[in-house]
Amino acid sequence: MKILQLCKKFPWPLKDGESVAVNSLSKGLVSQGVEMDLLAMNTSKHFTVVDSEVLSAIGHYSTVKWVPLNNSINIFQALWSLFEDNSYHIKRFINKEYSMKLVNMLQSGTKYDFVLLESLYMIPYLHIIKKNTNAKILLRSHNVEFEIWDRLANNKRNPIIKWYLKRLAGQLKDFEVRSLGDISYLLPISQKDGEKYAGFGYRGNLFHLPVGMDLNQYPMKKMEQSDKVELGFIGSLDWMPNIEGLMWFLREVWPAVENKYGEKCVLHIAGRNMPRNLLSIHKKSVVIHGEVDDAIAFINQFPYFIVPLFSGSGMRVKILEAMALGKIVLSTKVGIEGIPATADKEYLLTDSKEQYLSAIDNLMENKYSTSIIGRNARSFLEDNYSLTGVSEKFFEYLEMVNMGKKPLEKKVR
Repeated sequence: MKILQLCKKFPWPLKDGESVAVNSLSKGLVSQGVEMDLLAMNTSKHFTVVDSEVLSAIGHYSTVKWVPLNNSINIFQALWSLFEDNSYHIKRFINKEYSMKLVNMLQSGTKYDFVLLESLYMIPYLHIIKKNTNAKILLRSHNVEFEIWDRLANNKRNPIIKWYLKRLAGQLKDFEVRSLGDISYLLPISQKDGEKYAGFGYRGNLFHLPVGMDLNQYPMKKMEQSDKVELGFIGSLDWMPNIEGLMWFLREVWPAVENKYGEKCVLHIAGRNMPRNLLSIHKKSVVIHGEVDDAIAFINQFPYFIVPLFSGSGMRVKILEAMALGKIVLSTKVGIEGIPATADKEYLLTDSKEQYLSAIDNLMENKYSTSIIGRNARSFLEDNYSLTGVSEKFFEYLEMVNMGKKPLEKKVR
């Protein structure tokens, strides 16, 4: 079996959820005997210098090709697009050179069984794929894309900003829902997202494909006893839902924690493309780490991680990584959405200022059996998100599709 994987960003380094998801899937399929080729955009926003070391790190691919793409936001084009029907989000990823390289790969003589589109942003290349190959086309949905912007809009008080974000969300929704009719095989990242797509009228074949985690890469570390409670946060800080949630936490929750506990409770913040207002924080109770080289090592330093998300969609891979390491995740409902974990057993639900403060009080007073919650979290990952289990089920699905049989879906719990 041979698959061509198309990505809107180069999937290295593994510093964000999308890169982890893309790499884990391709590695898992290769372990099942699939031959994987990659054609990725190398965007100005997340540019990777592709050298021999990088190629070695993703050496499970048979072929790796990439195209540089300037996807920086042009304010004039963004404003003009408000008066058009097309989504500016999608237009930023349409590239002539990428189209040409895609045609070359499809016409190279290699017979692909499947072309895997990683995210909605690859849909503009659908006509090229259909024209140049008989391979079956799979769309992997990492998020219900328009929902991110719709939720962001709902959280804004400024009426102009709210209208602007609603307009962007509406354009993206029109494109997303309309595109579903062109896709025969849809792979939402969670069962909840699959239900949403069915509600939008999707009648093709749905297979829920979560992120598979190579748990050997996530060693649980025994935490030393400390008189401090140390919380961590890690996420891409050029992604609006992350910065929105973190700034809410710092504004609404953290002052009360500081007033009550001082330096006995410490928040550690890491993330790429950190804004200046965060870099300028100088407090003993807030440690700014900036972009870290090893996300797993950073997460493994602290027993607790906050996920104060109020917008977004899909599945937060950083939550899966923290749970894999046996950490206690304090998350909102939106943050944990798509991950069918049980509150107070495998994570702590903190959906408001009051719930965050109460949870931190309980951590300070040792009222939670955190070691048990951490072990439960790890067991939950082993049962539902192991790379081997996810890869085997997906490979069985692909074999059924390849033989023209109607696949029987196997869901996570």
